[in-house]
Amino acid sequence: MKEQSIWSEVTLKSFPSLESDVETHVLIVGGGIAGLLTAYQLQENNIPYILVEQDKIGNGISKNTTSFLTISHDYLYQDMIKDLGILKASVYLNLNAKAIEEYKKLSFKYDFDFYECSNILYSNYSTSIIKKEIEALNTLLVDTKVINKLPFDFNIKMGCKINNQAIIHPLKFIDCISRDLNIYEHTRIENVKENTAFTKHHKITFNKIIFATNFPCINKFGFYFTKLTQRRSYVVALKNNIKINDMYTCLDNNGLYIRKYKDYLIVGGYDRDTKKRCLVDFVNLVKDKFPNMEIAYSWSNQDCVSLDKIPYIGRLDHRHKDYYVITGFNLYGFTWAMSGSLLLLDMLKGNEANSLVNPLRKIKMKPLFVNIFNYLKNLVSFKKPRCSHMGSALIYNEVDHVYECPCHGSRFLKNGKVINGPAKKNIKK
Repeated sequence: MKEQSIWSEVTLKSFPSLESDVETHVLIVGGGIAGLLTAYQLQENNIPYILVEQDKIGNGISKNTTSFLTISHDYLYQDMIKDLGILKASVYLNLNAKAIEEYKKLSFKYDFDFYECSNILYSNYSTSIIKKEIEALNTLLVDTKVINKLPFDFNIKMGCKINNQAIIHPLKFIDCISRDLNIYEHTRIENVKENTAFTKHHKITFNKIIFATNFPCINKFGFYFTKLTQRRSYVVALKNNIKINDMYTCLDNNGLYIRKYKDYLIVGGYDRDTKKRCLVDFVNLVKDKFPNMEIAYSWSNQDCVSLDKIPYIGRLDHRHKDYYVITGFNLYGFTWAMSGSLLLLDMLKGNEANSLVNPLRKIKMKPLFVNIFNYLKNLVSFKKPRCSHMGSALIYNEVDHVYECPCHGSRFLKNGKVINGPAKKNIKK
């Protein structure tokens, strides 16, 4: 079993690092799928830009995704209609439907294994959660079909089929769109003051800046450490002897999501917060569910989640009219990255921000206070070592053999080397 993403076999083009002071209209910070798609949109519209990435493009969350392209993000619509109303739920749905359509258009230009399929939402225990989501989707004029059986040996209570969704090869897609972009790799932004960003040796002068780095890399703007959490999920790729054409999403707690890729069955899930469960536990779960299938690859991923499960795309804060952010994709990064890049393009052309995803929108106070309390509790702890991001006490994960930050999700090897942000510096033990 290879402990790496199945997508990692693709080698992406390398780009130079920044070696002089430069000027640009738009500076994009972050070379994951959100930053790259934003750069692609700007280039297609002849808007001058530079993208900088502190490591290599596509080498973080983007290479570890399962790349579901879908409008159905768990059971979000039944809650969204109740909390925000039909109109905003419809906006959410249409933004994601537009994203799938854009990927489809690009599939005629590039080969990145785009495959149209259905998404099957299902529950092993409850018919109620499926019925409520079907009702919500039908209210939004989405055609659904009830199903009672999967092509796996699972005893499900009920399922719901949604057509016209898709899956892709994420790194093939990144390879296709990035080859002609204006990118600097191994170029880390250390600080931003007014309309200048500073690396260790050089400066970039800009008119607009877009932070596409999951957690915005500058802590002092917008207080995003209070408005974001991180979730880690696990994935394996099995040698596939089950014939499937669709993708599958379990709506139960600790449920699985499943798709195919060529001769492999890709199974993900077991989403967790810091220190709860590990890759070994997930591998054992999958072996139990699919006892006669060989696990060829195993890996994990970590993504930012907003407090209301809706991304933050737009103005970074109230003070800086030329600062923008795109983050908080709630584990559906490739769909929202496309939607977000189009929204940012609109805003850079002078159009109004989308109120649904506006980072300056009001957030429910309860989850905000819970997030802040969790941070303060770990900040005042006397335990060591401390996270290099904002000083929280770290927890040692004895199974994964890493230190983890319970506040913002940074992870460090035993020797102190940072392996997951938002922390940028190693720790001293």
